[in-house]
Amino acid sequence: MQTILHYWNGIGAALPTISGATPVDDELRIIDENLEKINFDEHSDLVGITAITQQANRAYEIADEFRKRGRYVVMGGIHATVLPEEAMEHVNSVFVGEGENTWPAFIRDFKNGSPQKIYRQTDFAPVNLQLSPIPRYDLIERYSYPVVWLFASRGCPHDCEFCAASKIYGKKWKHKSTVQVSREIEEVKKRWKFAQIGFADDNLFQNKSFSYELVERFSDLSFTWYAQSDLSVARDVNFLRKLRKGGCRILFIGFESTNPKNLASINANHWKATQYREYRNSIARIQENGIGIYGSFIVGLDYDDSTVFQNTIRFINENNLLGAQITILTPLPGSRLRVRLEKENRILSNDWQLYTGWNALIRHRNLSPETLERGLLEIYQNVYNRDNYRKRANYFRGICHNLIN
Repeated sequence: MQTILHYWNGIGAALPTISGATPVDDELRIIDENLEKINFDEHSDLVGITAITQQANRAYEIADEFRKRGRYVVMGGIHATVLPEEAMEHVNSVFVGEGENTWPAFIRDFKNGSPQKIYRQTDFAPVNLQLSPIPRYDLIERYSYPVVWLFASRGCPHDCEFCAASKIYGKKWKHKSTVQVSREIEEVKKRWKFAQIGFADDNLFQNKSFSYELVERFSDLSFTWYAQSDLSVARDVNFLRKLRKGGCRILFIGFESTNPKNLASINANHWKATQYREYRNSIARIQENGIGIYGSFIVGLDYDDSTVFQNTIRFINENNLLGAQITILTPLPGSRLRVRLEKENRILSNDWQLYTGWNALIRHRNLSPETLERGLLEIYQNVYNRDNYRKRANYFRGICHNLIN
C-alpha cells in the first residue's frame, strides 16, 4: 500500500489546467480533499468539481452541500462526461469532454448571467493542445506532493474494451509542443524541489520524432519522471537509452493478462495479443536499460479460471517487474465492456464508490466475486512480500552495477 500511495499520490492535471484557462483577474482556489477539509461556508461565486467514477458519490455530496448554500456548482471530468444526465441531478452545469474550449465559454456566459446547462466539447472546434494554457501549479504548491502530475499528449489508438479513454479523447493522438512541456516542468521544479513528475498521458510515446525531441529536451532539465506507455517502446534500444539519460525511471505498461485468449478479446485489432510473444524479451530489454516497469494486470477477464492468480504471480516474479498494479475487471461507465456486460446481465452493482478496481462487480463465468477478491489479495501479498521484494532489489542492483561499468 505504501508503494501504491506513493506513485498514485497527487492531484490530477485537470483543475490546474482549467485554472490556467480562467481570466487572471478572477480569484481562484483549488482544494484537494485528500489533504484538506472543505469549508462549505466559505464564500464563493462558483464551485467546480472534477471526479473519476469511484469519486462520483462524494462529488455529488459536495455539490449538494454547496447548492444548499446557494452556490452555483459545475462538474466535469470522466464520470460527468460519460453520465452527464446523472451529474445534472446534483449540479447547475455539466462539462462533457475536454475543457480547454468549453470552460472559457462557460465563464463568459456565467459572468453575463446566461450559463448553459451543458457544455459539450463536440459543439466547439477540436482542442489544440499546443494552445493549452500553463497549469496553475501555484494554486496547489501548498501541498507536499511526492508526485506532481502533468500531461504532454491525449488519446490512445488501441481502444481497449475496458477503457473509456478512446471514447472521451478519441483514437487520434495529439500532443503539446516540447517547449510547452519543458516550461511546465520548470514551473513544477520551482515549487517542488524533491517531487517526481508523473505523466498522466494514456500512451506517451506514440510519435517517434516527438518522443525523441521530448527526451532530448528532458536531458537538459535534470529531473526524474515516469510515464505510461505500451510495449512497443522496447523495440528501439537507442530510445530506451535516451529515456534513461532524460530522467525516465519507471514506465507503467499494461500487460493486462498472461492468457493469450484474454488478450485477443481486448482490442478489435488484436494489438495486445500480437505483443504477447514479446512480453518477456521486451521487459528484459527495457529494464536492462535502467528503466523499471510497473506492470498492470487484470483478473476476471472472460477466459480466466482459478489458475489466473498463480499465473500472474509467477509472471511478475519471474520477470522481476519493479512493481505491479493488479485490478479486478471493472465495467466502467463509458467503456465498451460496460455495454457488453449490461447486455449479458453480468453487472452486480452500480454503487460508484465500489468502482475502485479492487471490488468484484461482475458475474464471472468461472470465478465468484469472493474468489476474485481473495485472489487479488493473494497476488499482492506474494508480489510484495519481503523475499520477492529483496529478489527484485538484487536484480536491479545488478542492472545498476552493469550500467555504471
